[in-house]
Amino acid sequence: MGPAPEDDGKATREILAALDLEPVCSPELLATAARVAERFFASTGEVLKSALPARLPAAGAVRYRITERGALARGEGAERRILERLADGDAVRVTDLPIDGRQDVLRALEQRGWIRPVAVAGERRRRVERAFAPVPRDAEDRARLLGRSRRSADALAYLLALGRPASASEIRAETGIALSVLRAMEAKGLLLSFEQRREEDGGIFASAIAGLPSIRLTAEQAEAARAICDAIRSRRYLAALLQGVTGSGKTEVYLRGIAAALEAGRGAIWLVPEIALTPFFARRLQQRFGPRAAVLHSALSERERGLAWERVAAGEARVVIGPRSAAFAPVADPGLFVVDEEHDASYKQRESPRYDAREVVAIRARAGDAALVFGSATPSLEAYHAAREGRLTLLRLNARVEARPLPEVAIVDLRREKALPEEKGVPLFSAPLVERLHRVFASGEQAILLQPRRGYAPFLVCRDCGFDFRCSQCSVTRTVHERGRSLVCHYCGQRAPRPARCPECAGALLEEIGAGTERVAERFAALFPTVAYAVLDRDTARRRGHAAVLEDFASGRASCLIGTQMVAKGHDFPGVTAVGVLSADTLLNFPDFRSSEKTFELLAQVAGRAGRGASAGSVHIQTFHPQHPAIRHAAAHDVDGFARQELEFRRAFFYPPFSELAAVLVSSTDRERAESAAAEVGRAMRSDGSKLLLSGPAPAPLERLQGRWRFQILLRASDRKRILAALEASIPERPPAGVRIDVDVDPQDLM
Repeated sequence: MGPAPEDDGKATREILAALDLEPVCSPELLATAARVAERFFASTGEVLKSALPARLPAAGAVRYRITERGALARGEGAERRILERLADGDAVRVTDLPIDGRQDVLRALEQRGWIRPVAVAGERRRRVERAFAPVPRDAEDRARLLGRSRRSADALAYLLALGRPASASEIRAETGIALSVLRAMEAKGLLLSFEQRREEDGGIFASAIAGLPSIRLTAEQAEAARAICDAIRSRRYLAALLQGVTGSGKTEVYLRGIAAALEAGRGAIWLVPEIALTPFFARRLQQRFGPRAAVLHSALSERERGLAWERVAAGEARVVIGPRSAAFAPVADPGLFVVDEEHDASYKQRESPRYDAREVVAIRARAGDAALVFGSATPSLEAYHAAREGRLTLLRLNARVEARPLPEVAIVDLRREKALPEEKGVPLFSAPLVERLHRVFASGEQAILLQPRRGYAPFLVCRDCGFDFRCSQCSVTRTVHERGRSLVCHYCGQRAPRPARCPECAGALLEEIGAGTERVAERFAALFPTVAYAVLDRDTARRRGHAAVLEDFASGRASCLIGTQMVAKGHDFPGVTAVGVLSADTLLNFPDFRSSEKTFELLAQVAGRAGRGASAGSVHIQTFHPQHPAIRHAAAHDVDGFARQELEFRRAFFYPPFSELAAVLVSSTDRERAESAAAEVGRAMRSDGSKLLLSGPAPAPLERLQGRWRFQILLRASDRKRILAALEASIPERPPAGVRIDVDVDPQDLM
């Protein structure tokens, strides 16, 4: 024993109990959080708060169960007493085990493989749950009982399509429909309910499906899978870009890599860009790996996310799928990290701490000698450039599976199309697109229509005086919603009813300008009155849930899917043979050096939804800029040509990937105060003497947002250390009163 501590005169208290048997975060995750905080100019505490579920089960909820090896083992002293207590096979709480205060005994038994932890949420966790099934009724009777309730109709449609009872938690996870709606349907006689045993693994991953058909890999798929699996088995760090055209089978390569990781006794983390994609890929994992997989995302309740986290931390689940936050999943010894659709900007968190999940998994993979796979048909220019320079291993899939052709793409010049009087010179549906859709629907096939804006129209204007109904808190016009009945700001949520007259001049000539998904749906219904359609945008996803909308389309109940960028991401619908991009110019007009790249990615990705089944696909891109490089290269499926041209622009103007970039946003409710504080930060940066290229301070593209005036400073340098040093020297620890300073290292959005 070492010497007793000296008495410093301070009162001490005895430790009554250890709150946790093990740390909430492993040393690996703590080290990752520290690195992430350093990379993105944040505090480690902020990163950990963002990484951990808001509510984790209490330490006493963890139970232990004896293993087959433990049942045959003979211990001594405390070890023997613990094994005897667990001998009947039950899962026993830690507090009920005879550990005699020696937590090291438990750890030793676990390391030998004699016992294993089982994550259970204590006595409060119910072993049964409420499940619902439709009451057999004819269609007319159901329609009468449903009335005008869209939520009830969605719930009933989901259960009928499922063909089996479903628990309330499963229905909510898939459709967003609350228990109160199901109870109301039960009271009307539409549903019957009963209690069923709750699956210990959360239900979604009940068991692997035996006898799945063996998928024969193409030569390119086999080569890519071999490179990934070899790195996993040999515990060798591999950072690879899997660049494959849409429909080339990247998902199957991921699944082979995950299987190799599990066979090697390691884990895997699979990141997807949107929560909407999680259920589809989660089912693929269920088919292959059963209860060894778990889902982690923010749409889960706090308790559900906490339980899933505990399952992963306890080693019950070794594969995790989810969006950005799943990058921090506590998988022990991960052998594979997959970043699907790596080009997607949603991997960057927009609120503090502004980390990038792609860098989080890169840090973890490098530290753990794991394979890291970035997958995309349209890789980000940063990843593309890194692969060409040899910093990423390039794995290419140049052809679709079963030799299916890429869709034919037609560029429609809207300058030559006739617009209806109410369209004000901007045709919504061109003649070639309408003609193609008629043929598609007549053949019983499906179509996807992309309109990047939601709502009915982007703004309302008074024809007498030009008043455009701007938000009182933000420097943007409010969007017309609900078929013209309300005006909503998409940045602060401010909502107002659509007025009958202009508040400035009392004029009655108020006109909706442009089109969002609501207006597209209205026009589509007029053109194709007998064709069922579904709408997928942020509004419908909030009301119905992503899964309910996609289920309507996947089941064939809807022949057309109309939506925003959500319809372009990773979906695989074999029945889709036509895609229409109604307005390809929307993103081109944004004041952001990435606008061309984002336009190219969106067009190429949505085009890839067509022709993934037995029938060939076609795409119509409507634009006022038919000669723009992003549009021409997307139409030609020419990733390399676009990347070469865009990289030359980036090199000339010293933008990423040829520089490191950071944005400093200074804001206040008082414009002069914000401008003055931004000027002071700018002076401090210029006096620092670092070799930085500074732009600003200048008003941000969205100068006023949620009542705050915003000024922006952009920093560019050849390496990130130089930028971080400049930020450290110039950003005050305590900003002036009433001023907020936000720092975004490697921003994906400069608005």
